[in-house]
Amino acid sequence: MRTSALTLLALSALAFSTAPAFAQGSDDCATPQLLVGTGTFPYVNAGMTTGAQGQTEFECTHFGDTSMYRDVWFTWTAPATNTYQISSCGLTTFNTKIAVYSGSGCPASPALACNDDFCGIQSALLFPAIAGQVYTVQLASSASSSSGGNGSFSIDVAPPLVPCTTAPGPDVVVGELWNITNYTPAGGIDAFSVGTTGCNIGSAIANWIATNNEHPLVRQNAYRYKVTGGVGRFEQIGLSWLKHTFGAQQDSTCCTCNPGGNFYHLGVGCSDPYDAGTNAAQAIQGPNWEVNAHTGVYPYPFTSPPYAGSVARRLQVALADLEPTSASARFLAEAHYVTRDDAAFGNQNNNATWREVTVSGTTTNRTFSLTGSTNVQQSAIRAWASLEAGVTTTDVQVPGDGLLVIASQATALGGGQWHYEYAVYNMNADRNVGSFSVPIPAGATVSNIGFHDVPYHDGDGIGSVDFSGADWSGTLAGGTLTWACVAENVDPNANALRWGTLYNFRFDANAAPRTAAVSLGLWKGGSPPAMNAAAEVPGDPAFTNFCAGDGSGVPCPCANDGFLGHGCANSVFPDGATLAASGVASVALDTVALAANSMTGGTCVFFQGSASMAPVAVDDGLGCVTGSVVRLGTKAVASNASSFPQAGDPLVSVRGAIPAAGATRHYQCFYRNAVAAFCPPATSNRTNGVTIVWVP
Repeated sequence: MRTSALTLLALSALAFSTAPAFAQGSDDCATPQLLVGTGTFPYVNAGMTTGAQGQTEFECTHFGDTSMYRDVWFTWTAPATNTYQISSCGLTTFNTKIAVYSGSGCPASPALACNDDFCGIQSALLFPAIAGQVYTVQLASSASSSSGGNGSFSIDVAPPLVPCTTAPGPDVVVGELWNITNYTPAGGIDAFSVGTTGCNIGSAIANWIATNNEHPLVRQNAYRYKVTGGVGRFEQIGLSWLKHTFGAQQDSTCCTCNPGGNFYHLGVGCSDPYDAGTNAAQAIQGPNWEVNAHTGVYPYPFTSPPYAGSVARRLQVALADLEPTSASARFLAEAHYVTRDDAAFGNQNNNATWREVTVSGTTTNRTFSLTGSTNVQQSAIRAWASLEAGVTTTDVQVPGDGLLVIASQATALGGGQWHYEYAVYNMNADRNVGSFSVPIPAGATVSNIGFHDVPYHDGDGIGSVDFSGADWSGTLAGGTLTWACVAENVDPNANALRWGTLYNFRFDANAAPRTAAVSLGLWKGGSPPAMNAAAEVPGDPAFTNFCAGDGSGVPCPCANDGFLGHGCANSVFPDGATLAASGVASVALDTVALAANSMTGGTCVFFQGSASMAPVAVDDGLGCVTGSVVRLGTKAVASNASSFPQAGDPLVSVRGAIPAAGATRHYQCFYRNAVAAFCPPATSNRTNGVTIVWVP
């Protein structure tokens, strides 16, 4: 039996008129009881028989039972053309079903509308009626064990619907996390489950068909935010298998429900609750690996290897990862619905919701309880920024695939040391993530390289064996710190960052942070091979980027904003060109090199200024270098890149006449972009700027 915290349909808007007191209902559909007008009508079905008519209405299926028990019949003529509501909500005490048919007498065609359990165990439906036409109403008990009873039902003009959104198509979100169930630990693993209310906030009915792959799947995750040594970490510590949904109630938890849905379809604005125990029912849980969470496609029947024990397939958390909730240790539960028809309309990126959980109990048996409010349409990674100031969060939408989210934080450790912490969450990208790279400036020392993942369990992997739990190793080479897992063509069960999981990457460095691009390498083949995202990274104190044409400050001249930290977009590279400095910024030991990339044209000009200014539009780009300007050199652009100095060129400090005592100077690169169709007058563009602090 499904248990729910239900929001009853508000019927106060209905204007009830007086109704004939003699309307009780007929046991024979051939001689239905006459109803006149609108209002409330009494009925009695105690002792009535179950007729042969109206017993196979698909829309009234209740846990597979299509029957209408001890039914009574009424006939009614529409007084005006309108949408009408028939409801027993709040007007009787036992479990009801209602159906309405066109014409008078025993139904000769399927019901116009039929409903069971719209408001708790009561029913309501909407149907369009035409003035003067006759309709037959069937009211019955929902269960064969019910002896029926007496009560009332209403017929009136339907109240105006209150939609949640105008998003096209179905849009199924988790509207509430409302109860929790604890399970007995086994083998050092504890488990719990949360109750969910799925809400269709879209503009079309959502499929909820139990017998094929046109029903939602419910995923649950557990997270921990913990402060250790002054450093905050947001980690995933548990995941569940997927509960396959099997039927939809038509409640109004999130919006005003249009009761045009049924047991196998969730109506517009309607909600459907599953309690925590139902979400943890092991027999109806399938593996995560079979599902493309971006498209919502999965095989049915799902793979179901053998299982045993109290924690199998459920939301598992290692006891070693748990401790009593405190200011420095907080826990969260997340539920995520994957829905195929929702995804077909591009509504799959708002399907996760989180709520905080308190942990208590002993080291061998923890107790989980819900606390705080439900954070609707937010993946749990969004919570890190609310739990700790200074967290940078960036969304990365993979073209033709799903959503990745990266959150980062740099924390000062003292003595010139900084801790860098990254959480990378794959919400629903089927291509997965196989590598993560952070730029490291020359001269920076990196230590305490770390990695954290979340284990799969119970055979949640190809061939019903768990995906690998091998840690990604971090390697520093060529100015980049990169973590990577085994390639797909080597091991399809490798520990890639798959949908619904969050991995952490961390290290210490003797360099203060700046915001720049990190790289997420996609594990499965395709284009693009990697995605960039903004994050906190170590910065060389001698080199600071400025004058970005990424829209973060002054917009580019023709709405041609580039990527984070780049210059304005050009006719070939929509991310814009970049200028980067490296080496030793010392007048006595100068090894500074300026490198420009993603440019067009045959030549570029590297130049230095003694001052910087607020960005101003110059042709297709932005200019920020001013004061005493020195042209360092005009260089050829080969393979869209160039550099200064090159062989035979003076050092940057020499060509720029940097004083022996040192000074601060500013640099940009100017290049041709003479494509008439791009950003007229389309004659030139510029990279971002770099400020260099020269020391003696």
